[in-house]
Amino acid sequence: LKWEGRMEEVMATETDHNCDFFLLATLDAHRLGDSSTGSPHHVISILRLRELRVELLGKMGRFRDQGEAICIAASSLDQAGKVKEAYSYYTRARELGAAHGFFSVECHACNGLGQLAMDDGRHEEGLDLLRNAHVASRLSEHADSSHAEVRDVDEQIVLLSLIHALFNTDAIDEVEPLVLRYREAAK
Repeated sequence: LKWEGRMEEVMATETDHNCDFFLLATLDAHRLGDSSTGSPHHVISILRLRELRVELLGKMGRFRDQGEAICIAASSLDQAGKVKEAYSYYTRARELGAAHGFFSVECHACNGLGQLAMDDGRHEEGLDLLRNAHVASRLSEHADSSHAEVRDVDEQIVLLSLIHALFNTDAIDEVEPLVLRYREAAK
């Protein structure tokens, strides 16, 4: 890739803010280009870019953004069939969220880990993680801000995952109150 030889040079000479902007723009360009061709190979080709951004966000002290960036990388790895790597990334994001008190990061990480566990047949573990994700979505740091709709969308996404998992494990008795909660969160 053309950016590979220059990225470290840019990272060494530009401000952190400019580097973050450049990394985001480059990631978006790759994502759009590769998604338009239908190529799944972009996940691996831009993983180094994602890692550079994760490192930069940590250096800048933007730990919530760092955790979210790790979750995005994990989701991409999962979609590319790199399940072990995705599990590692989600675990890393969960630990980062817990260390810094970012429930939104824990929510996304636990939701990803829960889905991976369910797909792997570890239903009890998966359900525990999805329940944890649901609790984290309700405790999100977005709860008392103008971004409350972000919390509600996070909760809806987790509820869909949890309801689906409960149906697949015949734990239907837990579904009804969650469907009602989903309807409330969707308002």
